[in-house]
Amino acid sequence: MKKGYQKDKTLARGKDVYIGIDVHKESWHVAARVDGEEVFHGSMASEYHSLRKLLDRFKECRIKAAYEAGPFGFWLHDRLSGDAIETIVVPPSLIPMESGNRVKTDKRDSRKLAKLLEGNILKKVYVLDEEDRADRELTRTRRQLLEHRGDVMRQIKSKLLFYGIKAPFSQKRESWSKRYVKWLRDLTFDHAVLKAPFESLIDLYEYLTSQVKKISKQVVALSRSEKYRHKITLLRSVPGIGILIGMELLVELADMERFKTAEEIASYMGLTPSEYSSGQHVRQGRITRCGNKRARTCLVESSWHLIVKDPLMRFKYMKLKTRKGAKKAIIAIARNLIIRIRRILLQDEPYVVGVAA
Repeated sequence: MKKGYQKDKTLARGKDVYIGIDVHKESWHVAARVDGEEVFHGSMASEYHSLRKLLDRFKECRIKAAYEAGPFGFWLHDRLSGDAIETIVVPPSLIPMESGNRVKTDKRDSRKLAKLLEGNILKKVYVLDEEDRADRELTRTRRQLLEHRGDVMRQIKSKLLFYGIKAPFSQKRESWSKRYVKWLRDLTFDHAVLKAPFESLIDLYEYLTSQVKKISKQVVALSRSEKYRHKITLLRSVPGIGILIGMELLVELADMERFKTAEEIASYMGLTPSEYSSGQHVRQGRITRCGNKRARTCLVESSWHLIVKDPLMRFKYMKLKTRKGAKKAIIAIARNLIIRIRRILLQDEPYVVGVAA
């Protein structure tokens, strides 16, 4: 810790204490405020027991702590909460910025967090419990594997294009079928040295495919648990939502009751139009994309299937497409769909095809 502070000195007794923590891999910078004044700031090892030593110097105090959401997850939140310390995890994008201030340091960040926390200005992210986070990790890992496999598929097709190789059959119909992969395996090149790197990509594609299948089975098994069984049945009533997409939506959205209005959940999904207003002029732009990207991806994927299977949604899509284009139209359908999903889960009623929301 920073020199100038007596290690074991009591910093406050019976007060409200506000602590900002700037979390990094090697060290944490901590600032503490009491009654509008800073009583501590300093660096420490990135270990909980070091922070605990500092907290013990606030005798009989009501402590509130805050740190930014990021790659370090929620274990620090869990430890602090377990010690009866009110803790919030703050989304970096919603921390107020001072106009013209372009200096950013760990010391300033921790002090800023403590000061904003004391002023009750900070927003917080919704923190799932450990079991829900474990379930979410399963579906997120599956999504990551799909994305990795997609990268490999594009690399393979890029090499085919680079060497002017075309499949002897329709790739749309046979795309990544067993026949297509076998054809890839049997390809020959003018230079034998090219065969090994190409086969390595095919091996990687098949390995990732096997891993996707493996983890998908685990997601399906989880969907049959008492915790998710009924909710998945409700979501599967929506055309375009199956078990895997349904599980992704459930674990990402978690407790649906936390969204008090339809507008709240649309905003969480990043499906609310951005707005630029000045004086008499009001202009709406693209969606904010500030929300949950994974859930939004699932929703858009489902919306493409929905407009095929639900005539009413197809009509809405075509009407919007004529005026605003296909991309904006499908986003509008996705926004409508998440509002319908909220109602389905809260009212415990299945989706009805052809009925307006």
